[in-house]
Amino acid sequence: MLSRIAKLPLTATPWKDLAYVSLGLASGIFGLTWVFVGPVLSLCLIITLIGIPKLYGDVWITRWWCDLERLRGGLAGVPVERSHRTWAGDGFLARLRGALTDPMTWRELVWLALSFGVGTACFVAGVTAWSIGLGFLTLPLWGWALPDGVELGVATMHSVWWMIVFAAITGPPLAILGAWGLRGSAWGQAKLIEVLLEGNEQERIAELQVSRAGAVDAAAIELRRIERDLHDGAQARLVALAMEIGMAREQIERDPEAAAAALANAHEDAKTALVELRDLARGIHPAILTDRGLDAAVSALAARCPVPCTVSLDVPDRMPAAIESAAYFTIAEALANVAKHSGATRCEISGRIDQGMLVVKVHDDGVGGLDAARGTGILGLRGRVEALDGKLLVASPAGKGTLLRAELPCGS
Repeated sequence: MLSRIAKLPLTATPWKDLAYVSLGLASGIFGLTWVFVGPVLSLCLIITLIGIPKLYGDVWITRWWCDLERLRGGLAGVPVERSHRTWAGDGFLARLRGALTDPMTWRELVWLALSFGVGTACFVAGVTAWSIGLGFLTLPLWGWALPDGVELGVATMHSVWWMIVFAAITGPPLAILGAWGLRGSAWGQAKLIEVLLEGNEQERIAELQVSRAGAVDAAAIELRRIERDLHDGAQARLVALAMEIGMAREQIERDPEAAAAALANAHEDAKTALVELRDLARGIHPAILTDRGLDAAVSALAARCPVPCTVSLDVPDRMPAAIESAAYFTIAEALANVAKHSGATRCEISGRIDQGMLVVKVHDDGVGGLDAARGTGILGLRGRVEALDGKLLVASPAGKGTLLRAELPCGS
């Protein structure tokens, strides 16, 4: 404990704290100015109707700036996750009403109004403490340049040797106190931001409601796909099989050769129906994924893809079944899009564990231009991934291929 206290000035922490409080001062100047030229001015202009669209833009800028404030907390060791609240509604006025009735909007405005005073106080206190500590520690380096010596109140030092002795005795403890004074200023400001700008339980509930709706939609899409595949494939094949067997029964006495031919066709149809049912079962949950894990299942997918694929998965042998399934179907849907629409000549599949998240990527060199908001495939995948508290990102600039990236919490 004592060694940790004493070593603080020798680490990068005081300099990160100094950067934090310096940025806090600059942020406070912007915050106080923005409160007046942003929302306050918009309220004054509402009577001219110009203030209404301006106010909507103001709350978006406020949210963006406060997200930077949340991110800034990482310098002080108190990062805050950015707000995920959305202002949904049909029409501009409904979204504006959602923004103005959002408690987080008002908490962000409160922080911007306080940020100048808080930022100034923390900057002055922290920088003063750190400067005094460094000043006494480095006294011999600058004290000799003072023509009247170093005034200490009760005595004045002119000799550099006395300055060295004085700095050796008082410099280290004052530098430690200064570093911790700066640490306290930065930490206090960061904790205040955390209290005001961290999402609460209601925000988390809203996120879960969105992800649950996505999961329900994904399940409905999957059920419709299975129903369509059964109706158009295996069901039609089994109906034809029953008809052929019925015709063979009628012909077996009067025309055995025709009956034998009909039974041969029925046998082939039965084998085809088995293949279709096996493929359908693989689309629900492939046996290889259950038996051998994600690496083997993805390698099998890549081998069946008409576009040459390279697979590089650095993942544990087994992970939670839901995570493996979501990762598998994300890659399967991406490869289906590559084969059908991309015009790609090669595709790369990769996966790794990063800070407790399974990150899988599928990247092709095709035509790009995929609109992730259209088509049930990507929407279904997004719902499946978000239901597990994950994220799905799609980047598809025209002419530069498509990158699909899924992040899934796996607890590894």
